Amino acid sequence: LLRYLKYTLDQYVENDYTVVYFHYGLRSMNKPSLKWLQTAYKEFDRKYVSKIFPLPSMIFKSVLTISFSIPRYKKNLKALYVVHPTNFIKILWNIFKPLISHKFGKKITYLNYLSDLREHLKYDQLNIPQEVIQHDENLRVKQKGKLPPVVKAPPPRPPLPTQQFGVSLQYIKDKNKGELIPPVMKETVSYLKRKGLQVEGLFRRSASIQTIKDVQKLYNQGKSVNFDDYNDIHIPAVILKTFLRELPQPLLTFECYDHILGITSVESSLRVTRCKQIIQGLPEHNYIVLKYLICFLHMVSQESIYNRMTASSLACVFGLNLIWPSKGTASLNALVPLNLFTELLIDFYINIFNSQTVPGE
Repeated sequence: LLRYLKYTLDQYVENDYTVVYFHYGLRSMNKPSLKWLQTAYKEFDRKYVSKIFPLPSMIFKSVLTISFSIPRYKKNLKALYVVHPTNFIKILWNIFKPLISHKFGKKITYLNYLSDLREHLKYDQLNIPQEVIQHDENLRVKQKGKLPPVVKAPPPRPPLPTQQFGVSLQYIKDKNKGELIPPVMKETVSYLKRKGLQVEGLFRRSASIQTIKDVQKLYNQGKSVNFDDYNDIHIPAVILKTFLRELPQPLLTFECYDHILGITSVESSLRVTRCKQIIQGLPEHNYIVLKYLICFLHMVSQESIYNRMTASSLACVFGLNLIWPSKGTASLNALVPLNLFTELLIDFYINIFNSQTVPGE
């Protein structure tokens, strides 16, 4: 079980990630021992591990590998939500509290009902087991009469004219005199081009969540951001990823999702051509912004001897920030084609995007 958990987490932990744990179905027969839990906690430590990145074998007769160290597990965990906690798990937390770092402890949030998740995550994108949904309904029935009256949430506020995060590309364009490249994207890319191309692990490292929120707020209020003030090159890198992730519709659009999943079934020699066909079907604005971004990522990959960020490793970071399904979340099986498609865009940028010049390319 522990090896399975590590294997599953390893698909995600190289980036910032969030875990939602549904504490339902725990019985005396399947309850792990305290010793096992302690072993598990020690396994998921903050150690640095070596990652191997194979370079394309079509270029080299033998596969050359580059390894470098990256922080994992607790370091990149943004939040751990425990849904339907019982007294057992709360007591367990108190037992382990002396062994757990204060920083990690602050990432844990208890949620009594599924509805509470809506305040923290995009609830509709979660794949929640039917048994958990039924358990949630049963809990609500038992607590009927004890719960405080339901207060209707006020309608969401309209976005500010200067809003950058969580609004569409079209909205940003309309509010910025027709500029095609969103200001936050232009400024982060420009800054990283000047100062970040040779930074080892660019886009892999996380940054202070509070600082990221503060920078987002400044952008949304239309205020200027000077990244030199933060003395952390990874902040503009995280801001760029966050901007892409918070678009209402992914940059590669929901319509392209199934087409991209099919890239692994295409013969290797035809995949670049297929990538070109898919992106040429994008709306013009999406195409222009995508080309601007991929041009920059291609530039980053050209400096991989210094930054250790090959097209493959950049694809692992940006794949799920460029495309995700309209309902639920991408499955583990979907990660392979999504990352492969992104890798091809970066590696063969010149071949795929040779039809149109975009601002700032």
